Amino acid sequence: MLAHHYRQRAGQTRRWRGARGAVAGVLLAAVAVVGVAVLLPLTANTRPVVRDITLEARDMAFYREGGTVPNPTIWLEAGEEVRFILRNLDLGIAHNLAIDGWQLETAYLDANASATLRVRAPEQPGSQTYVCQPHREMMHGLIEVVARGGSRQTRLQ
Repeated sequence: MLAHHYRQRAGQTRRWRGARGAVAGVLLAAVAVVGVAVLLPLTANTRPVVRDITLEARDMAFYREGGTVPNPTIWLEAGEEVRFILRNLDLGIAHNLAIDGWQLETAYLDANASATLRVRAPEQPGSQTYVCQPHREMMHGLIEVVARGGSRQTRLQ
């Protein structure tokens, strides 16, 4: 007789009724909520955002891409990861980008060439000079590392 209770007809699914059905529904909902809570953070981008800072070497100075201020001060937040992209726009003159205190430098670039330095700013605020090694008397600027949480405007300069 019990066997008859659980027998299914072809093409039909078993239905849970009463208290068993309610418990099963609650458990299924709880599993779904927990699954979403666990899996959702895994789908988010957990890699830190890398900010690009493009410098153009032109007229024997560094300029921010499209900028008019020669050898600008560059503001970084402590621990921030950035990608310096150097583009040499000076015809007939080789340039590079070096950050001496951080022992970083690009190769020497001919006109219309570019190079990239990926950098994580130090955790401690401070200043560092960036230069074009063969033209350091004319081509030099300052990198200012500020404490985390500095104003957005300061960080993006």
